[in-house]
Amino acid sequence: MLNPKHLDSYFMYCKDQKKLDEKTLKAYKIDITHFNSFLKSKKLSAAVIEEYIRSISKTKKVSTIKRKCASLKALCNYLEYKNMLRKNPFSKVHLKFQEETLLPRVFSMDILERILTAAHKQPSKTTITAYESFTHSRNAAILELLFATGLRVSELCNLLNDNFDIQNHQMLIMGKGSKERILFISNTEVFETLFQYKEKRLTFDHGCPYFFINRQGNRLSEQSVRYIIRQTLVQAGISQHITPHMFRHTFATSLLEEGVDCRYIQRILGHSSIKTTERYTYVSLKMQKAVLIEKHPRNKFVLI
Repeated sequence: MLNPKHLDSYFMYCKDQKKLDEKTLKAYKIDITHFNSFLKSKKLSAAVIEEYIRSISKTKKVSTIKRKCASLKALCNYLEYKNMLRKNPFSKVHLKFQEETLLPRVFSMDILERILTAAHKQPSKTTITAYESFTHSRNAAILELLFATGLRVSELCNLLNDNFDIQNHQMLIMGKGSKERILFISNTEVFETLFQYKEKRLTFDHGCPYFFINRQGNRLSEQSVRYIIRQTLVQAGISQHITPHMFRHTFATSLLEEGVDCRYIQRILGHSSIKTTERYTYVSLKMQKAVLIEKHPRNKFVLI
């Protein structure tokens, strides 16, 4: 098995120097622990790694296998760099996967309009408490912001109150790998919704640095955001299952259909690779239709 001290050293390196977020670090630990269980008394080698890949390929998806291999390769690179490993076994491992194409799941603009209409609809009660007014404003702000910016749910929940620039209609977002990006709030109604929430949160703010908070004045959780979406879908009479990430997919696809260049969408979404952004070209049926109508050579002549 791998030396526990070496593993502890590596995980500290990932946390303190690579600045990996908690979810990524947790995934690394799960992947490496899984491999370590497989390794047992075997010597770490290219042959053993290939044997491990063959064993997990029977039950795991290609995307999962690639992630586990990436986690293990990063560990081996570190151990070699720190002279904890004489030779890196991954230098002798040849990996080639045919990954399945998973198209981003989106929803229609009609559905979006119904969601936002339900979110902004005032409570039917004649009098509401300060907390009810606060949650109504917060929930509307969350749903508006998810589509207005294409934020990941983790980025939304980790948004700091001080990073909301009211004067310039901007937000500083801390993305994956501690990468920062600035997003502009272009729509006036969206900005007004965010501003109203920011005013109401003052009543429940007990020094919490995060922009979206719960009743106790603590950071709102990702699970709470999913619950808010489910409740709003019920209010809107929508049976379709919609996740926070589907707002991100729908946002990106809608920009693409409006002719926005993939490079701009990549920067807005905070993708490190353009390949990730290019997935949206597969789901843009509107663009496919426009291209075939306007560009197909068969449309240039008419038979009599």
